[in-house]
Amino acid sequence: MIGKTEKKAEAQSVQPPARIVWDTDGKEMIYIPAGEFIMGSEEGMENERPEHMVYVDAFYIDRYPVTIAEYKHFVDTTGRPVPCYHVEWADLSKYNWDPDTRLPPPGQEDHPVVLVTWDDARAYAAWAGKRLLSEAEWERAARFTDGRRWPWGNDFVLGRCNTQESGVGGTTPVGLYSPIGDSVEGVGDMVGNVWEWTSSLFRPYPYDANDGRESLHANGWRVLRGGSWMNDLDRARCTARLDGDFLFFSNVGFRCAVSAKVALDKLRDQGD
Repeated sequence: MIGKTEKKAEAQSVQPPARIVWDTDGKEMIYIPAGEFIMGSEEGMENERPEHMVYVDAFYIDRYPVTIAEYKHFVDTTGRPVPCYHVEWADLSKYNWDPDTRLPPPGQEDHPVVLVTWDDARAYAAWAGKRLLSEAEWERAARFTDGRRWPWGNDFVLGRCNTQESGVGGTTPVGLYSPIGDSVEGVGDMVGNVWEWTSSLFRPYPYDANDGRESLHANGWRVLRGGSWMNDLDRARCTARLDGDFLFFSNVGFRCAVSAKVALDKLRDQGD
């Protein structure tokens, strides 16, 4: 019979690693344990209410948004069209790729990729063997379990993220504000820099993963999270939600996730 001490030691020995590196795209990923957390806020906009408890299964999340260099590897491998748009309602020249050479703007390789649609983000995730986060997973990774406003706490601190207050006026390299701007578990750039696509349809709270909002085949706007370099501290918060009622923009990017079970199964297969 195994005693309590032995059981505890056995449980500890199979704890998932806190950080892994995903082989397809070489991205560092952070482990987020299963459990309940406080989702939503009574202080923010109406679409953030009501505050409620939500359970998420364990998962791994990319530490940083997908960069231009990482996205280039994806488009080079798959032949997918590069981000390039000419529209009347925005000047995108700073962020457009050259469709002939398929090269991104020079000097921004470590910036988050932008001008990506939800379908682009999903395609990258599928190619990498990952998926987009649900907005519940995104919020849990950003704010821990204690309902904090920003990844580092309840008070906004200038110099911990790229928002309107920073005065940069554009994207910045991922990880520039790490580790001081990271979440409790070490996830970076969760507020500011770029809004991030999630898998979730934009629907009212309370959040329910089983009510159809996580259907990948349903029509509707998908939720964007995290705020961006264009937004002030009131929008760049852990609970802020935006409906993705446009296909792309110069302040919209993404990052990926994978369930802990899938990640651990892959690690075991690689070890065999």
